[in-house]
Amino acid sequence: MKRLWFLTLNIFLSEVFFSSEASAQVERYEHVALYCVNEVDGRASITFDGFRKAFLTEDTVISELSSDSSLRVSNISELAEAIGKIPDWESVKIGEVVGKELGDVLEASLSVENDVVKELVVDKRLKRPLVGVSWTGENNFSGGQRVVSEALLRNGMQAYLIPQIRSEADCDQFLSNLEGFVMPGGTNMNPQLYGEVPYPHGSAKIDDARDANDVLVTRWILRHNVPGLWICRGVQALNVSLGGALIQDVPTYLATLVLRGDISYLEAEPIPDKGAPGLTSADSDVPCMPRHFRARAYGVNHMSARHSLGSSEQPQISSDSKFLLPIVGQNYYPSVLSWHHQAADPDRIGEGLTVVAHSPDGIIEALEYQINDFALGTQFHFEYDINNEDKELQRFGCSFFKALYRCVLDRRTR
Repeated sequence: MKRLWFLTLNIFLSEVFFSSEASAQVERYEHVALYCVNEVDGRASITFDGFRKAFLTEDTVISELSSDSSLRVSNISELAEAIGKIPDWESVKIGEVVGKELGDVLEASLSVENDVVKELVVDKRLKRPLVGVSWTGENNFSGGQRVVSEALLRNGMQAYLIPQIRSEADCDQFLSNLEGFVMPGGTNMNPQLYGEVPYPHGSAKIDDARDANDVLVTRWILRHNVPGLWICRGVQALNVSLGGALIQDVPTYLATLVLRGDISYLEAEPIPDKGAPGLTSADSDVPCMPRHFRARAYGVNHMSARHSLGSSEQPQISSDSKFLLPIVGQNYYPSVLSWHHQAADPDRIGEGLTVVAHSPDGIIEALEYQINDFALGTQFHFEYDINNEDKELQRFGCSFFKALYRCVLDRRTR
């Protein structure tokens, strides 16, 4: 009897394990954008939903809901031709539209089992939204623009590399056809824009031409309610463009809070009084004179490091958030990527902006212009997460571009 009981239990556990394992292997994706068909080691694969990849085989069932036989997709070759080709990134130039080779975006529903597409149904074909990527102060296509452009293409959009904007007339000429907008990161803004005198840790690597460009573009985009994302320097430009100011050097600012007693010495770590590499002093090994007290707090490093937006016990994404909270899906996130030494000044927030996220040391991590349909600025670099090895971070990075894409499509139906 005891042996029979053990046998029955083993069979039950085996069935539970097998069924749960089998169900975990089959994944269903609804209405996701298809990016490209590639060949990996002689096997065809498809990239979809921004970052996911799966193999296509002769057994993959490919079909299209369209009743137009001239658009019908029924095999891998037809699917690859319908999607189009990815850009030749080496030939991309400012002023061009990136993604024309891809043609219309295909939205599809997929069943994937053990990294193989079992069934793919093209639900609809859509004209790719034209999303402007702001000029970054360089004559050539920059690395930051490429990361953003590829993210846009992966999530169903085209990227228009906006030329330098010098006037309102330029805005009307180059921005009028945009359905969306992204401002990538970059170097420091001139403190004179917000009525401050530059000091050593906050004054170098200034580009007045880009400052003028960013202020003009931001104000035009907001005034015309174009859905947009502002990243790192972008969120700083968003704040300054609406009359706000910046913390010129985060470590110096945090140190003043320590001296004032707002942050305990026990929670602070003094750091060398040197410039921020690549952002301030040309020689970051030379101490500043006169010397400053600079510090980190609560273990947060904002220079080329990851940190949290709070925790489940101390959430730091506001419940008042209109854009960020729906993207993240909860009031905290365990790991965002930072590369900055300036930030929005909490005592001088631009008109109409709402602070919706902080890092554990109190630095502002996100601003929203909630008057508009979609206007979100983040201090952290979500765009680089799309190329991270961690699947959750890839999903996190893509979710911002998906939110922009969905907002654009929703506005088309109004």
